[in-house]
Amino acid sequence: MLQSMRDNSQGIIAKVLVGLIIVVFALWGVDSLVGLATAEPPPAEVNGKAITKNELYRGIDLQRRQVLTQMGDNADPAMLDDVVLRKVVLDNLIDRNVQISAAEELGLFVSDQMLDQMIVATREFQVDGRFDRNQFESALRGAGFTPLTYRELLKSEALMNQVRGAYEQSAFLTASELDHLLALNTQTRDIRVARFSVDADSQTVNDADVQAAYDSMGDQLMTQEQVVVDYVVLDQADLVDPDSVTEAEINSAYDQLKAGFEGGEERSASHILLEISDAQPLDAALAKAEEIRTKLAAGESFASLAAEYSQDIGSANSGGDLGYLTPGLFEGPFDDALFSLNAGEYSEPVETEFGVHIIKLNDVRAKEVPALSEVREDLIYDVAEANAEEVYVSALERLTDLAFSSGDLAVLAEELSLEIQTSEPLTRNGGTGDFSDQKLVRAAFSDVVTKERLNSDPIEVSSGRTFVLNMNELRPARQLELAEVRDDLVSRLKSSQAAKQAFEQAQNALTAAQEGKVDLEWTAVKSIARGAAVDLEPQIVEAAFAMARPEGSADYKVVQLSDGTAALITVDAVGTSQEQIAEELQTQISTMLAAGEGSQAFRTQFETLKSNAEIVIN
Repeated sequence: MLQSMRDNSQGIIAKVLVGLIIVVFALWGVDSLVGLATAEPPPAEVNGKAITKNELYRGIDLQRRQVLTQMGDNADPAMLDDVVLRKVVLDNLIDRNVQISAAEELGLFVSDQMLDQMIVATREFQVDGRFDRNQFESALRGAGFTPLTYRELLKSEALMNQVRGAYEQSAFLTASELDHLLALNTQTRDIRVARFSVDADSQTVNDADVQAAYDSMGDQLMTQEQVVVDYVVLDQADLVDPDSVTEAEINSAYDQLKAGFEGGEERSASHILLEISDAQPLDAALAKAEEIRTKLAAGESFASLAAEYSQDIGSANSGGDLGYLTPGLFEGPFDDALFSLNAGEYSEPVETEFGVHIIKLNDVRAKEVPALSEVREDLIYDVAEANAEEVYVSALERLTDLAFSSGDLAVLAEELSLEIQTSEPLTRNGGTGDFSDQKLVRAAFSDVVTKERLNSDPIEVSSGRTFVLNMNELRPARQLELAEVRDDLVSRLKSSQAAKQAFEQAQNALTAAQEGKVDLEWTAVKSIARGAAVDLEPQIVEAAFAMARPEGSADYKVVQLSDGTAALITVDAVGTSQEQIAEELQTQISTMLAAGEGSQAFRTQFETLKSNAEIVIN
């Protein structure tokens, strides 16, 4: 059916359908398809405070970005269920608002100065160890925040940390509790270990045993579904040809470079920023800006007024200095105002998305044009890349058309001079190299490729690198034949029998040792500690600390080890290294353990706060 649609995609029916859609949009607009917007209650309320749709949508977007970032190149947005994301984010927002409500009831607050300090100290907003305003704003835009909404988020986080800290930092341990916990955590044991093993190769397995094992394993012996695909790759990097760049192209590129410098200039600027907020709406900010301009006109220093009034935490302490700026760095009103000033002048109040600015032009300097010899190689490569990009874009359009209209790869490979390659057998978990990318794997297993046996849509796995796939072979999942797994089953059965016999030998030795009838070859290990790195299997250490302190007669325990051997263990002595712990370390341990107690206290109190809160979910 899909092929039929492809074949008729240029027909009159398709054109009529497109025409109808255009008419619907023209007459009634988008609302004809999605319904008229109506006023709706907020998604949720906590103690009378609404959680807005914008908060919820921003949270969902952030959660989606975080998940996709964690998934890396194999990220698939289609795997993220919006309903699930909405529930997770809304639950999180409700929990946050419960804590913020508690903070407000306790009279906790976060000052603007505290927020400024936290922002300036954030490494993600720094360049070369210093806060950078451009980096700050770029990072916020990438995360979907404005400076104001980010400050609100940061304030909420700080309030929640204060509530949490009030419980965690108030918890303490008594001296006896600390001594008891230290004794448990610093306990040591002297043990002896006797080991037992049986050579698996000495075991015999008959055909009936192998058949029974095969029959019992069932689905464990199923292969995964596999697909082998043919594919072509359109790679922009293959189209870059510096040798094809002509002198005329080099000279033209150099002329363009010079044009960017000639008459060009850089301007050293300072500014005073007044942010717009609930506490300082636009009219108040404009009034404050006029007040500052009056002081400037009276001869007061721009730098001192910037330090006093500017809310740009990245430049206020340096007199509002923004360094040298080029045209277009700040678009719109800021750029227009800056490049209309003469040196030493300051602007009228300028409104931007960041607030109200007063801009001062400190200095103007011309750009220097580099010599052709200095930039020749760079220009050649730039021209070659630009040419390759043009060829790639054109070829990609043709690749897309041919992939849709052709039944296989032969036509597009011939027309675009691409090599048809064949993949390794792929499972849904992916393969190696390019086919470790889940976008390719999903396309390889798509119905279009596996059932319709058509070309896939073009798949861009990285910038300038696009694949088209076509079915070569589909290998359905199947149960392995006995002959294919016989050797493995025989090996497993022999190992299992040997492990069982080793365990039985250890059990017999335990009985004999308890009766004092056997002289075993013991290996003594002194002063082993919980979690310490020792040359002992974890199962032995865990078993040793699970055994009771020796009193009178010796106690023994048998442990089956992961390598098929067995061990008989006895504990000779229990000690503690508590007296060797320095006082400073004891204080650190006490603080850590108390923090754990505090965290538990906070979780308990939070559940109480949440159960008592008025929570409405709409």
